[in-house]
Amino acid sequence: MRFQPIVHIDDAVWRERLITDIISAPPASARLTIVSAPAGFGKTTVLAQLARRTQERGIKVAWMNCDSRDAHAEIFSENLLAALANCKLTTRPGANTLDHIAAYIASISEPVVIFIDEYETASSVAVDEIIEAIASVAPVQVSVVLASRETPHIQLTQLLLAGRVRLVDADLLRFSHDETLSLLRDVMPSSSVEHIEAYADGWPFALQLARLRGASGSADDWAFDAKVKMPRRQIFDYLAREVFSTLSQASIAFLTDVAVLENIDVAAANATRQHNNSLAFIQELSALKPIVVVDEGTWSARLHPLLKDYLIHEMEVAAPGKVQTLHLRAAEHFASQHCVYEAVYHAVAGSRLDLAARMIEDAGAIRLLLREGELRIRLLLQQLPAAALQQRPRLRLLQIGQRILEQNTSGLGVEFARVECLINDVERVADPTMQLDLELARCVVLINDAEHTLRFSPWETLNQVGDQGRSRFVEDPLFLGLSLPIEIFLLHRYGPVDRCERRTREIEEIYRADQSLNTSPWIWMYHARNAFARGELDSCERTINESLMRDINFIKYRQNSLGQLITVVLGKILFHRGELAQALVHFATVIPAGPVKYLEVLVGGHVDTALCEFGLGNGVRAIDLLNTARRIAFEENLPHLGVVAAATQVELEIKLEQPHKAAELAEAMQLNSLWELAKEPFGLPWIAVEALARALFCLQVQQGRSKEALETADALFSLSLQSGFKLGELTAMTMRARALSLLGQDAASNLELERALALSKVCRATQIFIGMGSEIAAQIRTIACEGVEPHSSWAVRVIQQWESAFRVRSSATNAFTPREIDVLCELTKDQTTKAIAKVLMLSPETVKHHLKAIFSKLGASTREDAVAEARRRSLMP
Repeated sequence: MRFQPIVHIDDAVWRERLITDIISAPPASARLTIVSAPAGFGKTTVLAQLARRTQERGIKVAWMNCDSRDAHAEIFSENLLAALANCKLTTRPGANTLDHIAAYIASISEPVVIFIDEYETASSVAVDEIIEAIASVAPVQVSVVLASRETPHIQLTQLLLAGRVRLVDADLLRFSHDETLSLLRDVMPSSSVEHIEAYADGWPFALQLARLRGASGSADDWAFDAKVKMPRRQIFDYLAREVFSTLSQASIAFLTDVAVLENIDVAAANATRQHNNSLAFIQELSALKPIVVVDEGTWSARLHPLLKDYLIHEMEVAAPGKVQTLHLRAAEHFASQHCVYEAVYHAVAGSRLDLAARMIEDAGAIRLLLREGELRIRLLLQQLPAAALQQRPRLRLLQIGQRILEQNTSGLGVEFARVECLINDVERVADPTMQLDLELARCVVLINDAEHTLRFSPWETLNQVGDQGRSRFVEDPLFLGLSLPIEIFLLHRYGPVDRCERRTREIEEIYRADQSLNTSPWIWMYHARNAFARGELDSCERTINESLMRDINFIKYRQNSLGQLITVVLGKILFHRGELAQALVHFATVIPAGPVKYLEVLVGGHVDTALCEFGLGNGVRAIDLLNTARRIAFEENLPHLGVVAAATQVELEIKLEQPHKAAELAEAMQLNSLWELAKEPFGLPWIAVEALARALFCLQVQQGRSKEALETADALFSLSLQSGFKLGELTAMTMRARALSLLGQDAASNLELERALALSKVCRATQIFIGMGSEIAAQIRTIACEGVEPHSSWAVRVIQQWESAFRVRSSATNAFTPREIDVLCELTKDQTTKAIAKVLMLSPETVKHHLKAIFSKLGASTREDAVAEARRRSLMP
């Protein structure tokens, strides 16, 4: 068996990906390919597959299996010549070939691939020199593929620079996901394949043993605990025989001591071993790649999961209690480095739950929400059993905060009340730290209350906690660092905007001082939302896009509250610009993205989506979305969502010429009472205030109560000024202009509309005008036609967008053909038939034909009646 593969490949997974990589890996000019990997990584199998593929292509193959005798240069050369003779080359060796084997190979004139397996047994100074010489002189038609457990000691650098050698390491030999699936899917469930894949980490030997074990039993057995079903005894024996037999006792002792570590860096290894020579050992571990993966940049290492288990198993047998001791040393080390998750993991593994709990408390308890974020806190707390958490009020408060931030709020009100009673128990000795944690938790609970309470006033609590935080800032910046984001979140919802900007500057200082805070990506979101509240849409969009490009941490927030808020804000920007189709794309991604129930997100996913659909001519779809939002609000006790959805539906029902439905809904939702609450400063979220104002205004206008409509517009304007929401001012101005026009105060109405246009130009917002109706658009057209700057040019742009929206709505409802829409738009300009024909490049007769169709569809007999009816239906400006 010296001259043929000692492995059967007929039943093996054919690793086409690996064969292709070995053949095509750079450099293309390489004559020697070295496949280097520890035992069990399938080197012989892949060489045998490559040999068969080579023979199928009509190329001759020479195969040589090495053993320890081949360490002598003469014996190695003799066996290599025998392998070449075995493949019946036409080139015949000369008498002195043993002395000049490289020269003989250089003389070969026909294509041949020489496979040399288990080269580590033959490697010696003399034999390595032979391989180096062959790589240097082999002609283009001759290739050598050599497999070894360790890289030969040849002049690799020179050969690499000369393009004569390519290296294939164990990383390439790992089984890919597809290869693992192909190997195991017939012998175990797919879920078990995933567990085995993670545990084996691509090690072919371990995967093959799993396949053999799976094939010999029932596939169902693997469904319960795939890891337990792995033949660990065989794997451990293999490691002892094939891997550790080559290591010194000192290296084995080092590996054993650091096996409890997930990532073996010098400091952690020194602390766990209580020795200061770990760097030298880590540097030596590169030889075990990839059973041990070494990062030479940081000189840290990671052990293969099976190797870790083997080492820990052997340690538990040889020295009971040592594993726990090592874990506890690691726990103390990571605690000193403020790596709380790692510290707790090792404390729990060391069977010291009390120590693990104390480490979380010492690290800050609820303050850790700021440093670690809600996801890592959940994973941190999951390491402790529920009983351990129940015994510690500070940890229960931390869990309450984590669940609120993840919107897992079922039963939290009762839980917070219990913990509060426990902390305030008169028989308990007062603990100031626990009291401070309670106040911070009370702030976090405000987030939950804000979603489920209609009449909500958090400001006294936030002011008290903020004052405490500022007084303790030097000794405990995380106290203020946790309460400020909650206050900013609520200020963005209620106002005033100027206070929100002050708080943003405060939290920015905290983030700047502590770069390790996992919540720091929120800082640029605060700036973006501040800009949006000021009506600076371009600035808001620019802040988000620039921040997303430079802040790679955003990836991990994409599917949670931050990511969804960003999506909603970007959608709102597009909506206010009148880019409804693009806005709809953003809003459509919100609802399926996760369980987040924040008002802003739900409004974006339902109400703002409905407004986009309505603006695009899909009125039925819009009403369906609003009905869904109202149902969700009722079922999940989200009163603000219910208010915004119902108010928006009142507005849209009026625009859909369903005044009775609008009036019934307004009465059912107690619109007038809610508006009285909205007029109280910061009494309701701003999006609810504005939705209620629009609904009441539309209802008052429809019912001919123009004076009351003006009062509603005035109240909204005053509230907008007080809260600092610029787009609210723009809405109020437009409403005032409409109400004044209805009252016959045309001059005052035009003046108010000019003010609104000026603000709109600064904000770059136009949809507010389009949503207000055709009467406002007609006034804007007059301003545009007058040509008086600075308002006329922006008025022209608004009208152009109005016409574009009209075309979209008309197309969606199939009310008019595209050419009829063109003609109808030209009618508003009071042009003759010939003039319209010239603009549209049609014949006058064709224009007359379209006019006849338009009149019929609108029930009009004159151009003036057609324009009036189209405007009454809000089809055109």
